[in-house]
Amino acid sequence: MSEPTYLTAPVATEKLPKGIPYIIGNEAAERFSFYGMKGILTIFMTKYLFLLSDTAGVPMERAEAIAQYHDFTTWVYATPVLGALLADAFLGKYRTILSLSVVYCLGHLALALMGNAGMSAENWMLTGLYLIALGSGGIKPCVSAHVGD
Repeated sequence: MSEPTYLTAPVATEKLPKGIPYIIGNEAAERFSFYGMKGILTIFMTKYLFLLSDTAGVPMERAEAIAQYHDFTTWVYATPVLGALLADAFLGKYRTILSLSVVYCLGHLALALMGNAGMSAENWMLTGLYLIALGSGGIKPCVSAHVGD
């Protein structure tokens, strides 16, 4: 079996590369969902999260909600290092973008499942947030490198 051939430079063309619309679409969807969710996160945690549990509990304290918010934000901005290592050492940027986009979507699915049986609403939320952080961190360095290519 022969070795695959790889481009060492971009194809000379006047047009945009074929993958650019996909990159723009992926980034727009990711940023829209991320900032849209992040903008209301602390309000949701303090005012509405407790209403989703089977036994209507006590609302989350503001300080705890802010701490959870900052933990989430920290993970979002720390995980690109893991995403870059995963892409460079194991999967490559294309597979990393694809697989961690799925993880990102699973995070939003977990947020949508809050209030369902199996876990408490807070555990669903935390699971969703950490999946989103992992997905976002994996996507960020790879998309930047992909645009650079």
